[in-house]
Amino acid sequence: MLPICREKQSQLSRQYQQQTLAHAIIIQGIEGCGKEALAQWLIELLICHKPLSANSTAEHVPIVSACRQCKACLLRKSDSYPDHLLLRSENKTLGVDDIRRGNAFLEKTAHLGKVKTIFIPQAQAMTVAAANALLKTLEEPSANSYIVLMTNDLDSLLPTIISRCAVYAIRPMVGEALLALLKPSSHSDAQLPSNVTLSARLNDNAFINLSQLAELTDDTIFQEYQTFNQSFLDFLYLGQSESKVLSQLVDNKHALRWLEKIICNLVRQYYLVKEVEQVTPVVNQKISAQVLNQIYQAIISSNKLIKSYTQANRQFVAEQLLMTINDIVRPST
Repeated sequence: MLPICREKQSQLSRQYQQQTLAHAIIIQGIEGCGKEALAQWLIELLICHKPLSANSTAEHVPIVSACRQCKACLLRKSDSYPDHLLLRSENKTLGVDDIRRGNAFLEKTAHLGKVKTIFIPQAQAMTVAAANALLKTLEEPSANSYIVLMTNDLDSLLPTIISRCAVYAIRPMVGEALLALLKPSSHSDAQLPSNVTLSARLNDNAFINLSQLAELTDDTIFQEYQTFNQSFLDFLYLGQSESKVLSQLVDNKHALRWLEKIICNLVRQYYLVKEVEQVTPVVNQKISAQVLNQIYQAIISSNKLIKSYTQANRQFVAEQLLMTINDIVRPST
């Protein structure tokens, strides 16, 4: 469990002991923040027949946990506990039939204990019809039942769903605090060669936050980011490598986020790096901060479109985005 989850874990432990835990819980946070570990800990605790007494961690946070030895815990470990249901779709979306299956599951009497639990790990994938089907259960919950939803993006859920759940948002560390937590595996400035320019270091590590956990801790993903970064700069300044950028935007789940990061870093570099150190194409090609901001807005709009519509055609959105960026940088005369 990451340290940033301890506060929520302690809060949920306290509510569990006081029997004030909400019937429906949303755990929200960016990928890699530890929300899945928190959700699994909570479900195991709810299932356990003999939970361990509260004790303190090194940070003096009281935590209650499953015993992992009772019959319920052992069945849960083997994925055969009958009073828990995982609602995960193999498709792009979680449909109304999946939610109805969950609703029917909660209406039945528990087999082994008093509590029944449902876990929806990709709540943002619910269709509108599915969300409305879940809404009825949230409004009229069955006794001794708990629904745990997990999402990367709270804004993608219907406001009516959010209003009927207790929301636990995990706020990540940023900057030096995050790099210190991830050492020695992180790609920090200290690991870069001494001849790397200030502008390059800014572009690699500016705005360090937990959304960048993948490239900070995985060498393969870090190299993919470096390749994508170079391909996009070639497209931005020279009109080259468009097919490479498009392929990454369609196939790599990190690429849109990387695109946003690259533009943010270029704007930052434009204003913060001393003129003598400005050796990147931002200066050479005379791309203004205003143009970079227009590109950023286009990226945000595309990202919002993909997040808001689970059935959005990612290929089409990526093609339109690159056309928009090209028109912004190289407007037709």
